[in-house]
Amino acid sequence: TGQTMTAIGPASSSTKGGDDDAPTASETASKLKKLLKRSRQHVRNERDDAARLDELRRLFAGLIARGELILHGSATSGSSAASVDEGGDSSSSDNVNKNDVKARWNAFLKGRHDEFLSQLGESVRAGRKSALRTFCGAVASSPRSIGSGGGGRMIDERLLYKLVDALTTPGDDGSGIMTTEEGMLGLFDSEFVKPHRDVQYFAMLSVKKLAAEIYDSITDAATVSSKKEKLDDKKGGSGEETEDAGDVGSSTRAENLLRILLRMEIVSEDSELTNPDAFLIAPPARVAVDEEEDSDSSDDEEDDGEADDSSSESESESESENESEGSDNNNVGDKRKRDGSASAASASASKRSRRSSTGKPTWQQSTKHRRILQESWLAVLKIPTLPNRALKQALQHLPTAILPIVSAPLRFADVCTRAYEVGGVTSLLALHSLFVLMMDHGLEYPKFYASLYRLVTSRNFYAKHRTRFFRLLTNCLAKSDMLPAYVVAAFCKRLARCALTAPPSGALFVLALISNLLRRHGECACLVHRGTGRGDDASLEDKFDADAQDPAQARALESSLWELAALERHCHPAVSALARSVGTENEKTPMYDMDEFLLHTYKSLFETERKRINQKKRMAVPLTFEKPKSLFTDTDIFAGLLSVPRPAGEKGSDGTN
Repeated sequence: TGQTMTAIGPASSSTKGGDDDAPTASETASKLKKLLKRSRQHVRNERDDAARLDELRRLFAGLIARGELILHGSATSGSSAASVDEGGDSSSSDNVNKNDVKARWNAFLKGRHDEFLSQLGESVRAGRKSALRTFCGAVASSPRSIGSGGGGRMIDERLLYKLVDALTTPGDDGSGIMTTEEGMLGLFDSEFVKPHRDVQYFAMLSVKKLAAEIYDSITDAATVSSKKEKLDDKKGGSGEETEDAGDVGSSTRAENLLRILLRMEIVSEDSELTNPDAFLIAPPARVAVDEEEDSDSSDDEEDDGEADDSSSESESESESENESEGSDNNNVGDKRKRDGSASAASASASKRSRRSSTGKPTWQQSTKHRRILQESWLAVLKIPTLPNRALKQALQHLPTAILPIVSAPLRFADVCTRAYEVGGVTSLLALHSLFVLMMDHGLEYPKFYASLYRLVTSRNFYAKHRTRFFRLLTNCLAKSDMLPAYVVAAFCKRLARCALTAPPSGALFVLALISNLLRRHGECACLVHRGTGRGDDASLEDKFDADAQDPAQARALESSLWELAALERHCHPAVSALARSVGTENEKTPMYDMDEFLLHTYKSLFETERKRINQKKRMAVPLTFEKPKSLFTDTDIFAGLLSVPRPAGEKGSDGTN
């Protein structure tokens, strides 16, 4: 289309020309009517449609810059109307008439602007990158004022909400599967979201609102469906279930919202938000308290200040309650009530002082960025129709990129607990997040090791994320001396049993981990020393319960690691050698570095064996000391069967005829 991102940015000075150069209202109306008429050629030809939409964008940008189009607020003046009611002056009446004309003209332009946005949304849903760039330019050229006092400008959240909605709700391509192209999301992120921190903040806010709407629609549909089933049961109906196409659409939209969040890289400190060039619309130097509150709560569709304010209120109230409890240890009765009301007043006062001390809008504070990131992630993961593949991507991203930076990581505990119940690789990834919450944030999860024990199966040794699973096992088992002996013994037995059918790389990891565990927990040494008396048949009985799903019920301490004897006969020489060494180490033997065993694959083991063979080739190759006389030896049953008679007079190698 030849269109670049130079269109994205606030209206330039060329659009803010004087009123002498501005077209008349009739000319503007006729031009809008002509450009908004979408022909079949525009539908078929993306280049022509892109030129038409971009001309509309520039036309509306000029109207907004000249003050003819006001997207927020009213174009009328309440003071003029009040003066007419009181005095009935003719000049005031003329002002009211002018304001009424402006209001109707503004309403007409608003309608045309909504139609323009609707056409942009349809083109974005069709996967047209030119329309996406034009929509971004429309958002950039349509800022709104902060509050009622003109304290600065900010992004119009409603326009960005419509853009994200169109981007995550693509049109049906005819196959019944609605997907958003990766190129569209990459363009939106690289050219619009990532360079501008304010766009990033309000994009996350839009994702949160869209996810909440999807969740509400699903719960409402479930309620209606349950009522319908009850009614059918009373009437004796068949109650046949039909597949709802809305479930497919909601799952795809939820996955698209998650794909946007996976690309978000928020700031870590407020110092990164001081550069005005990092914003699409430069933030004001200082925002008054009432203006900030007004901008946060002016519209239900663009309000996240309620959640922010409520959480800050709860924090300040909890601090004040702690202070009041400390001061009321020696006082009871009415004094405690008076102190409680005083603490609430001090909490609101401290809140006002904190907000007035910063004087920055919410999108210029790193704490608000982290909070809205947390809320948007929780809103998306809460959607029950989120596909399993998207849930796996989210769980891979959580422990390293989300939990360390959000303001309240423990709020993800319920999400991870529900994900564990899915089973398979999803449970493995969810357990990793739960382990991070336990170790770094104090989560109490008593069934953690029982859950981890159930994941130790032969199937996971062939899974795609087995390296992550092995690292989780190492961190949970080998780095703690406080585990009970029955837990360590149960894991050793289950791992050794899985090693019998695991690939050589997995068997090497298991043997190294068992060796470290046996040396760290000396009370488990009985697993390798039991059953040495061969005459005692009872000592060879394996009392280990392989079907038990709880380490406490496995009876591993009553068993033995007979699997090591089987692994000593493994086809791979590295596995057999390591199996023979397990249990024979002394106190001076160093622990195995488990990171080295995590990297083993079929390819790495093959390369190691190839290098070992190449080193042997450099040495002298041993040969037999006696030259063979025939294909078979003299004592073999086939000796002389394939002998070829020699000509008369020819002697053999031994000098005989």
